[in-house]
Amino acid sequence: MSTPGAGGPPPSAWKCEQVDVEAYARRVGLRGPAWPVGADEDALCLLHRAHASAIPFDNLDFVTGVPVALDPPALVAKLCRRPRGGCCHEHNLLFGCIAQRQGFHVDRLAARVLLGGEGPRPRTHMALRVRHGRSDWLCDVGFGVESFLDPLELSDGATCEQAGRRYRVRALRQPFWAVELKEQRGWTAMYSFTLEPQHPMDFTVAHHFLSTHPRSMLRRSPLLQLTTPERRLRLHGLQITEDSLTSRATRTLTPFTLRSELAALGIRLPSGQLSDLARRLFPTPKER
Repeated sequence: MSTPGAGGPPPSAWKCEQVDVEAYARRVGLRGPAWPVGADEDALCLLHRAHASAIPFDNLDFVTGVPVALDPPALVAKLCRRPRGGCCHEHNLLFGCIAQRQGFHVDRLAARVLLGGEGPRPRTHMALRVRHGRSDWLCDVGFGVESFLDPLELSDGATCEQAGRRYRVRALRQPFWAVELKEQRGWTAMYSFTLEPQHPMDFTVAHHFLSTHPRSMLRRSPLLQLTTPERRLRLHGLQITEDSLTSRATRTLTPFTLRSELAALGIRLPSGQLSDLARRLFPTPKER
């Protein structure tokens, strides 16, 4: 296993040995001979795309007030076995462990989300710097909206097109970097970050803010997304948007379609939490 980067915690600090790789492989559809061999760019791209295409961004626990644990067994139990999705910390902590177990060196990075808002943001997002040999990639399977399917080359000006979206990585004034999305009006920053390796406690603090603070955007309403090469399926509040490379369809969530729409995103809730979510989304006149 690779040695840690300067200032970063040792690999054992992330407890990656506790991840059930077989359960993860079943969830992302890479069982047996489909699982990549070794640690190279092809293996990383296969793992990244499989994860992004199978496990959705999912903030439902934040909305319904269910505590979320970040230890590896809890991540596997939720994201792989139930099945559910999760927020950026859940996704990227799990993927970082898988990449580390595969033989890559992984630095966990803190980022400020810039897309969809104004003013300074706290560094509550998590991304990954993944290295093998002289190659560096930016991996992020947990951004949610406008997320990328494949790792991005971590070099200034690197661009790529994926599933109808164009992305660019930029080195800003030291020590800052940014990931940008090409829109009609030009390049828009998705988030900014530095290459300083973070420690587990850094994400414990950030996760506590996202999951409990009244001003956390992830506590306000459901925000779910599943990205595959063929489509992007997104639920925000009661609005469902389904994008393909050539078309867009929208529909409104109803109490009668809640279970099936969640299933289409790869999410299955226990009956009690499903009922609680339905009451929050569709309150009766007395509950409003």
